[in-house]
Amino acid sequence: MGCYINPKDCTKEEWLWEHAPLSLQGPRPITETHVPICWVHNGGFTAAGVGYSAEEVARFSDPADPRPKVWFYAPRAEVRKVSDLATYEAEQ
Repeated sequence: MGCYINPKDCTKEEWLWEHAPLSLQGPRPITETHVPICWVHNGGFTAAGVGYSAEEVARFSDPADPRPKVWFYAPRAEVRKVSDLATYEAEQ
């Protein structure tokens, strides 16, 4: 299913603009303090998928996927507040 940004007090787009700088070169590396986030347009809705693992980043980076995408880079501490990242971190 994946890990997604879902803030309760604003849109995911507002949250991304405030907490996660754009990454114009594509996904930046996963580190102990930061994770890449892929904003993707799914037609009728948008999603902001958290790149918590190399496999998840690869799924969002697939060149065969034609959906419009924009990459961001956010502190893990902030992402945990608006997603279930902590659950995925515990599984790794």
